[in-house]
Amino acid sequence: MYDQVCRVLAENGTRLLYTANRAAGGVVKMLESEYASLRGETSLNEKIAFELALTGAYSSKRTACLFSTEGLYEALDPLMSSAYTGVIGGFVIVCVKETEEEITPLGLFSKLPLVVTESQDEFKKAIGFGYEISEKYEIPVIVQVAPDVAAQTEGKSLSSIQNSEFKINNSVFNKNPGRWAATPKFRYELHRALNEKIEKIRHEFETYEGNRKSIKSKTGVITNGHTKLDFFDDDSSLLFISTVHPLPVKLVNDFIAGMEEVFIAEGPYPAIELQIQDRSKIVSAKVGDIPERKKPQETMYGFDVVRDTLGPASSINMAHGIKKTEPGKKILAITFEDFFLHSGMPAFVNTLYNGSAYIILILGDKKEEEIKKILAGFGFNNVFRIDNFSEIERFKDTEDMTVLFCRGII
Repeated sequence: MYDQVCRVLAENGTRLLYTANRAAGGVVKMLESEYASLRGETSLNEKIAFELALTGAYSSKRTACLFSTEGLYEALDPLMSSAYTGVIGGFVIVCVKETEEEITPLGLFSKLPLVVTESQDEFKKAIGFGYEISEKYEIPVIVQVAPDVAAQTEGKSLSSIQNSEFKINNSVFNKNPGRWAATPKFRYELHRALNEKIEKIRHEFETYEGNRKSIKSKTGVITNGHTKLDFFDDDSSLLFISTVHPLPVKLVNDFIAGMEEVFIAEGPYPAIELQIQDRSKIVSAKVGDIPERKKPQETMYGFDVVRDTLGPASSINMAHGIKKTEPGKKILAITFEDFFLHSGMPAFVNTLYNGSAYIILILGDKKEEEIKKILAGFGFNNVFRIDNFSEIERFKDTEDMTVLFCRGII
């Protein structure tokens, strides 16, 4: 399903393309024979893929990452810093919306420009525009694409596209500790520069043709996706926002000024609405008083269960924190073997160093022996394989730190 995405990136002169998806990596390898300057790699996880692409963009190359929208959340660590350090070559992060997970909150959160696309033509324009913005303002750009667009093919090879219009730069990396090291002293200056970039990009977004307005009545809807309009009347005025961050506030404010009431139709997180300062006409159920929510608690075989809700292997850090504040609790931290290799190792070492004791259940069936060797390298050997999840119960009274391996999903 990644054929069209990879081809559009190749058309736009992408030199280095990284992904954590094997199917997408296979498409890139096939395209390497059609585009002499294209090189791709399938990385172990999204964090590694992001850092490789970011490094290529540091050295003046035009690079890209290809993830799912859910997968981008696995690369938050380098993503959050990339807005400050920026890039030299263009860097576009393409995320296919394979699930209900959206990346619109990440634009506002990371301060990176973010464009949403819903059609093949929109996606093609967004990639060209994204590289233009990225190279002009030296900042990565995020593009969200619908899965049906990613799957489309034009039925012909794109190798006839002339790549000569893209200048193939030699690698150049200028030593500049104030930018690349980003220590606190330098980070302040980078923060000021980033704020200036954002405002300039906001001005560029005001005239982006992917943002479309249709006036029909005094009731308006602002949205970043047509699939979110099922509950709105067809006679409503509509402002479709493709450039979710930074929001083109002049365009939005002009639309709101002509309305009596305005609804915001976006995902579960109000990325658009939070950027609108005057919400006097906004009818909202998201921004305002936050209702008190009961803390959900999952239990299993006599344990309080902690899962990777904050990122790969985050259950290990959370379990450690819970044991430090509530030593009497019996905690079962559940993670996956790839997640443990992603970012679970430092969390595990921190647990050992600070003397917590709980149960870690690692799910998977391919990397058990490798992880056991890693644990042994830490001087830890209290490891068991279980064949059935019900066996977890026999470790209920264990006082020592314990790691369990099991195949399947629980």
